[in-house]
Amino acid sequence: MGNNSYINPNCIIICQEKIEIGNECAISWNFTAMDTDLHHITGSPLTAPIIIEDNVWIGANVTVLKGVRIGKGAVIAAQAVVTKNVPPHSLVAGNPAKLIREQVEWKM
Repeated sequence: MGNNSYINPNCIIICQEKIEIGNECAISWNFTAMDTDLHHITGSPLTAPIIIEDNVWIGANVTVLKGVRIGKGAVIAAQAVVTKNVPPHSLVAGNPAKLIREQVEWKM
């Protein structure tokens, strides 16, 4: 976990391989990150790292699944389920998370 980042209460992080959180990240309540499926699914890797780059804001009740990279400066809206990579400086929302806006800027 990077400098000046914080995680609010009631978060679940299940890490069998690697979960990396960059600098100046804001992670809200009830965040869940899982770099594993916990049970092997034929034809799918069991684990894949999660990378959260610098200056990412993750809203309440967000779930991030294995193999996801969240780009620098991205914003993840509350209750999103992130199953694919998120481009830098973008806003995603929904289940599954979809791109809502690009060129997003925010400050902690």
